[in-house]
Amino acid sequence: MTLEVTVVGAGTMGAGIALLAAHHGHAVQLVGRRQAALDRARDRIAGTLSFLAAEGYCEPAAAEGAASRVRCSTDMAAALRDARLVVEAVPEDPGVKELVYRAIGAQARHEAIVASTTSGLNVFELARDFPGPERLLIAHFWNPAYLIPLVEVVPGPRTSPAVVRETEDVLRSWGRAPVLLREYVPGFVGVRLNAAVYREALDLIDKGVVDARGIDVVMAESIALRLPVLSLLEIADFGGLDTFVRVWEHMFPLISGASEVPTAVRRMVGEGSLGLKSGRGFYDYGSRSTDSLLRDRDRRLLRWLRERHRFRMGGTGEDPMKRSRIARAEFGVRTGAFSHGYCVDLGPALAIYTAGLLAVDAAGDIVGGDDVARQAEHIYGVLERIFREAGATLDDVVKTTAFLTDIRDYPRVNEVRNRIFAGREPASTIVEVGKLVHPAAKIEIEAVAIRAKSDPVGG
Repeated sequence: MTLEVTVVGAGTMGAGIALLAAHHGHAVQLVGRRQAALDRARDRIAGTLSFLAAEGYCEPAAAEGAASRVRCSTDMAAALRDARLVVEAVPEDPGVKELVYRAIGAQARHEAIVASTTSGLNVFELARDFPGPERLLIAHFWNPAYLIPLVEVVPGPRTSPAVVRETEDVLRSWGRAPVLLREYVPGFVGVRLNAAVYREALDLIDKGVVDARGIDVVMAESIALRLPVLSLLEIADFGGLDTFVRVWEHMFPLISGASEVPTAVRRMVGEGSLGLKSGRGFYDYGSRSTDSLLRDRDRRLLRWLRERHRFRMGGTGEDPMKRSRIARAEFGVRTGAFSHGYCVDLGPALAIYTAGLLAVDAAGDIVGGDDVARQAEHIYGVLERIFREAGATLDDVVKTTAFLTDIRDYPRVNEVRNRIFAGREPASTIVEVGKLVHPAAKIEIEAVAIRAKSDPVGG
């Protein structure tokens, strides 16, 4: 299913949805009011696609193709002309949305599906005079839209069932998990559940019962720990509904029913403590850049999305290959494999295999000049970072293979290797080759490590 897709709104959500649609083969028009915002969105999309390719989520050629399918425009009328699917992703300002729906209604094709990504506004009220209300609905994505599968689909009072079905089909083709609500309620399902948890957490902090870190430890070490295995209502089933009813009867009258955000949180916002975007919120994010923290979050989400089916009750069971990729642009040039390494689950242990690594950085420049020892030192440093990515160290290395363009360099390379491994003596093979993939590279090294799994209870 190939569609002309127009996304109106070039912020974080709009750019993420444009990336998602383009990644699945659609031509996308991304509309913004200002060229500067579109330039930022284009850079964000290109950077994210490069990151996803480096992480093994897609091949580099597919990432480049997706980036080329996103066109940016400040001309909404032209961008809407051929769209079969229009996604509205402008800020959560009722006045702004009302104007945008007026423009979409006047300029889009009469058969185009129009989906709002609002987090809670009643767009059916805001777009009361929208021509063709049977093709208007809500499709609430979660951030980052290119990774989080959930999309809450909310039809309006006059939305056609056929339009709902077609929207769900498109979302499934994009790898999303649509959940259909029978009717509009403010906040849908996810935001309401989220808000309920946050209301109680903030109330406990405001009363001085516990601090932010204590709340997060309680969540991480109990509630959140169970959710990957059992879903929310399955936990109640497993615990016994009679038991849960007794707990709820006691607790429901006692938990927060606040209708206002606590003063302490409002004060934080007023003082500029906005969270990651300002470097400080409930936590101090120090000197780490926003981009590096977001990339770290996305990297961890990717790994979890690849592995989560193995842990879910009633899921599809373990992947028979039990293999995950290790790939990051900063690890530089490698040969013989799509990723820098692979981590293979052997049951009681993990085996980590690396590709042949060169002393060539992500920009294609040689590191260490023409000094083979310095090139080797750089490669061992990259190997150490790759193994660290899999929770291993150089202590876990059991075999290295070095490919040299001149076997006479072996003594200097062996000195480096002996210093790096300091008596640990993993098996070693030296091979002389005619040339390597980079003309200035004198050595290529690959390695194998085996790490015993730690006890998940004892840590």
